[in-house]
Amino acid sequence: MKSSREQAIEILRAEHEELMRLIRSEEERNPFYFFDPPSGVLNEGQKAFLRRWLKEEDVPDVVDGQLEALIDDHDINLTCGGNQSGKSTCGALEDAIDITKRVPIALQGVYPKSKIPQKIPFLVRTVGVDHTQLLNTVIPAYRKWMPREFLIKGSWDQSFSSERRLLTLRKGHKTYGTIEFMTNAMEVEKFQGPPLDKVNYDEEPRQDIYRENLLRFVTASRLRVRFRMTPTKGMTWVKSEILDKEGQPGSNIKSFRLASVCNPMANLEVLEDILSKIDNYEERKMRLLGAFVSLTGLVYGNLFNRNVHVIEPFPIDYDNYIVYRGGDPHLVKPSVFVEMAVDREGICYVIGVYSSPKDTAEIKADLAERARSRGKDSRGWRLGQTRVDKSCNSTIRALGDRNIFLELSRGQNAIPALVTSEKFTGSINAGVDRIKQYLRDKRLFFFDTPEVWQLIKAMESLERDMAHNEDRTGVRDKIAEGRWDAHAALRYIFQGPLNFIEAQLYAPELPEDRYI
Repeated sequence: MKSSREQAIEILRAEHEELMRLIRSEEERNPFYFFDPPSGVLNEGQKAFLRRWLKEEDVPDVVDGQLEALIDDHDINLTCGGNQSGKSTCGALEDAIDITKRVPIALQGVYPKSKIPQKIPFLVRTVGVDHTQLLNTVIPAYRKWMPREFLIKGSWDQSFSSERRLLTLRKGHKTYGTIEFMTNAMEVEKFQGPPLDKVNYDEEPRQDIYRENLLRFVTASRLRVRFRMTPTKGMTWVKSEILDKEGQPGSNIKSFRLASVCNPMANLEVLEDILSKIDNYEERKMRLLGAFVSLTGLVYGNLFNRNVHVIEPFPIDYDNYIVYRGGDPHLVKPSVFVEMAVDREGICYVIGVYSSPKDTAEIKADLAERARSRGKDSRGWRLGQTRVDKSCNSTIRALGDRNIFLELSRGQNAIPALVTSEKFTGSINAGVDRIKQYLRDKRLFFFDTPEVWQLIKAMESLERDMAHNEDRTGVRDKIAEGRWDAHAALRYIFQGPLNFIEAQLYAPELPEDRYI
């Protein structure tokens, strides 16, 4: 005969098993509340998967996670992900939260309450690629993740009108919101209509559709636009008009990249099959990491990782840092200067980017003031060399015999220790290779400030300069620096020594007869 203790244990075990069965059943019926976003930290197994398809330098330690993308509250959120990375899941979940004002259990206390719109009903438009993608990918994600108590009579079929492609979320007699589904294959005129509170793009939209949808926010309290996409078309208008404007004053844009291997629900066999059919390395990287890829190849690839190399600003004091500057000065377009602090360990920090169309006298005054006012104490920054393009030390006859190097190095507020960078065959690649090594060794970091973001964008976007006959002559190692003047200025810094120099505490007095 069993003891009372043994009987009690059996009863509790049976109750526990029944409770777990009920929880599993509810999770299957209403998965919204059980969603738990994965981390962006890659384990060794995930890294091993990436190494089978990517170069070691392109395998990151950390990527953005679904949580970071979900809790972000910028007006425009660009979440790029590889295949099977969970982009559509993020879109459906955020819409469910926006409309129902409910939050999954794992996000309670984490998801910002201030982000949840109070407007009821909340009107959303979601744009897919075409009818097939809408039916096979987008709508199934919404069907899975909508809280069941907000479906009419608890039924998707009662809530979703396939004829109007409209999902209505309602509780009791109160309509909380609607989601209208459209496609990128439709005529732009179809996107006209009443005001909206939010627009989602599941994959990259046409630019004319994007602009037409912006007009739906004329009377809205704020702009809410979400891109959830794999950048299969390379560096398109989304790259130049959305991603490259991130961090600029007034842009209110934030971007994230989701890796396929981070999604615990990803079908890696499907992903393996996709990758096995792709010969182009850059496309494989895009499919795995959600990276915007260049047809000619990115200069830094994944060596530059904003999760690693972009850091919060800190004070630069006179004694423990020396500031080197690189300049790309011009007389007919804005001059650009990059300011980089080097600490006692030789670690480099890009602390500022100055860009101005002003003439040389004003540029000198501005640079002098920045050095004086931005230091930790009254002494400001301790300056090392300022290195500029060698070609600026020449006289331009067409502009009145002006030499911009001499103008910057002389007169009031003259730039101290102004020198020209080394220039020789291969000097550009030498500077780039040195920057790559500092990135690889985690000895180069960038302050997370609006003015530095133009350089951060250059690090992510700088492309190789492809020759027309590379199929016969081979790949040439040149870069298309073009509009990236801030990168050129940074490269000039790295084309010279970056030594930390101790501050001189005092100058010894010389005997009077020293000058006799």
